[in-house]
Amino acid sequence: MSSKKRPFTGSLRKPIDPRDARARGLRATLGAAPDDSDQLAYAQSELAARWVALDEFFGLNSKASNIWEQRAKALIERRYGLRSDGSQWWGRLAIHMAIGCVPGISFRRPGKKKHGAPLEWSDERLAQLFADVEHMKRKSRMSVRQICQRLSQKREYAERWGKYNAPGLRKAYLDAKKRSKGLLFQLVLCGPAATIPDKCIDPIEAAIQLHALDPY
Repeated sequence: MSSKKRPFTGSLRKPIDPRDARARGLRATLGAAPDDSDQLAYAQSELAARWVALDEFFGLNSKASNIWEQRAKALIERRYGLRSDGSQWWGRLAIHMAIGCVPGISFRRPGKKKHGAPLEWSDERLAQLFADVEHMKRKSRMSVRQICQRLSQKREYAERWGKYNAPGLRKAYLDAKKRSKGLLFQLVLCGPAATIPDKCIDPIEAAIQLHALDPY
């Protein structure tokens, strides 16, 4: 799934405010202010309508017996970029969730000097380049040389790679690829996935998910 997510529209962009509730029944007839029951009914009605809108947004069938599972998977795919039909979906989901809520399942990222400006090619920067190149390799049949040429010229990548020329990017990518065999750089490149056997987690895909500008 693209990191440039399709924005939510309509009611999905607006939080529900119970203060927008209107009085019902006799209270409406008498022109009275809405009470707690009116606000609760309004909130429930608006929430139900938003679930339907969410289903329409993701192309789901609101009447499906497993609609809550479908909603959860659609939201997870949007949030983390994880395809729910992947063979290791649960493992990848666990990793992403652990990184977000368990401080101990993370690694300090090297790559910056203690003083002064950051390194031109920090580990984080090399990880981004490696992920972008590998992502484009999976999407196309282009060579690394062609990909680096596109990265330096493609409008979507201008902010990230526009100031670099193609030969410089290719040289840096080859350096990153060589360093990807080392554990310390793997921890930056793949996060906790670097400690999991390859048969369970694809390290290149993990790098794409963590660092690529436009991961699928």
